[in-house]
Amino acid sequence: MIEVLVLSLGGLALYFWIQERYSRRLIREFAASIRDGNSYILEKPILLNQNFPLELCQKTLDENATRIASLEKESNRTNHAFNEILGGMLDGAIILDRDHRITFANSTAQRNFSQGRAMESRRLEAFIDSFEVLELLNQLNRGKQPGKAEFTYRRNGTLKDFEIATALLSPIRTNPGEVYLLLFREVTEIKRTERLRKDFVANASHELRTPVTMIKGFAESLVDTPDLSESHRTSFLSKIHKNALRLQALVDDLLSLSELEGSEQPIHPTNNKLSEVIRGIDLYLQDKPYVDARKLKFSLVEEKDGFPFDAIKVAMAIGNLIDNAFKYAGNFSEVRVSTTLSENGENIICSVADDGIGIPEKDLERIFERFYVVDKGRSREKGGTGLGLSIVKHVTEAHGGRVYASSETGKGTTFSMQLPRLHG
Repeated sequence: MIEVLVLSLGGLALYFWIQERYSRRLIREFAASIRDGNSYILEKPILLNQNFPLELCQKTLDENATRIASLEKESNRTNHAFNEILGGMLDGAIILDRDHRITFANSTAQRNFSQGRAMESRRLEAFIDSFEVLELLNQLNRGKQPGKAEFTYRRNGTLKDFEIATALLSPIRTNPGEVYLLLFREVTEIKRTERLRKDFVANASHELRTPVTMIKGFAESLVDTPDLSESHRTSFLSKIHKNALRLQALVDDLLSLSELEGSEQPIHPTNNKLSEVIRGIDLYLQDKPYVDARKLKFSLVEEKDGFPFDAIKVAMAIGNLIDNAFKYAGNFSEVRVSTTLSENGENIICSVADDGIGIPEKDLERIFERFYVVDKGRSREKGGTGLGLSIVKHVTEAHGGRVYASSETGKGTTFSMQLPRLHG
């Protein structure tokens, strides 16, 4: 009897011990399933206490797994959308971890800074060695507000200007490894335009001040000296007239440039034949006494059909080239105006060539800049404004074409305007 009782108690103790171990394992697996976001199928074993709320645990586990899956899906969707936005930005975007290691770089950033190397998993300093950028990141580390700065970067041997803005990602990203967001915008062209604008204002002010000062000075002399000799009076009036003409030319050219640069529609194309427009160019040149029609030769290709271009502005541009040749070519025998069609007929090229003194090579690449003149003394003597070739360039580019020059010292210069024929 005692033996049976001992065996019964031993069996009961073994049952409770097995049940406790199984319950512990079940709870551990249950907790792990919740932690990992998995749905764990619970089956009630024979040894488990019948009062154990297994159905409630299974329901809670399933709800938790569904909720975690939904949160992960939403997080992935948010991260994907975030990366899609950054990836599609025209500005450069780079995400860094706390050690400045790159975890994301969009295509614009890779194009600007990668230099053909993979950027992700490498430190920012391997690509951008800029004190301004590092100082912005240090400011973020010190708890300061996100800031902006400008820095210069050398790309393919050329200096490029960039603006950078920084931000902390912790408020909008759940990945603890992603800390900093850097946004880059290239402002090289904006900076260049600002410099050109400042130079233009300074040069325009200087060029306008010269004739105004001359006119004012000679006019004051005439007013303050009533007994001035007739020869001096005539000389002063001639100089006033000459500077007034120069001032008028400057104002006219400045207005033309302003219209070409500032208007949304600088040209008004109509269907014309370039040869017919050039044949009427003498109307543009008739008030220029230094243009000798006997030295002006034409060799124009016959066009079967016209094409859209602004006849008035193209005539003005070609007139400027002819005017330029007669003013500055020096000793020459002729100025030849010719047109040719490209082989495929998509472009027509108008060339104005002289056989004069030519242009030095060092000046040739800058000849289309505003107010740039090769010989300032001769330019003032001839009444030049330094804007004629710049107007030619703007007119040609407004039509989608290009202008270029070739020259050999002592043998002459050729200026060529290439215009697209939209209807070849």
